[in-house]
Amino acid sequence: MSDGPTPQSFYNERIPAQFNKALDEQTELGEGGAKLLGDMNAVNATLQIVVEGDGGGTFCLNVEKGRMTSGDKAVHPPFMTLVHDLAAFEVLERESGDSALGFLGGLAGLAGEIQLTQSRIDNLAGLNGSLRFELTGEDGFSLLAHFGSEPIPDEPNCSISIDAEAYRQLRSGELNPQDAFMGGQIRIDGDMQMAMQLALALMSPD
Repeated sequence: MSDGPTPQSFYNERIPAQFNKALDEQTELGEGGAKLLGDMNAVNATLQIVVEGDGGGTFCLNVEKGRMTSGDKAVHPPFMTLVHDLAAFEVLERESGDSALGFLGGLAGLAGEIQLTQSRIDNLAGLNGSLRFELTGEDGFSLLAHFGSEPIPDEPNCSISIDAEAYRQLRSGELNPQDAFMGGQIRIDGDMQMAMQLALALMSPD
């Protein structure tokens, strides 16, 4: 690995700090942001991260009443487990910028950050199985997203590949997800229905 951030500093410190900052900013909106703030404060959930290889580890991002802390154990059954290796971590850390949830939004074709509300978590918790996300091209990588209580299978139910340049355009809002799919910049193999369910869960209104 490079001399940059480690998985430990990224998941134990940076991600909770980013997450809680978004909550504080929503609070500062006052009455205008009250509805979304209520949905964010209702979150009691755990997102689990598994970084494979020496220097990695398992990180449980626990959210209680909308505020995130990182720990070694899950406070709630994880609604999603993300699995990636150290090489993928370096790209993920760099691409996430000021928002790892914004990075995940880009994978779903969203411009901007995903707000983690209880309704969105409920939608994600309704999924069962695993998807592999692959960013292709220079500095490409893959990660696995697993949903449900079943053990992680050897092979995912579905694979979603996105060209790295198309991903950046999706995240900036320059490219429409449907256009990217029709143009072959997003490729889906395997369980198409699961891929659509995930997209709908992530793109549901806050």
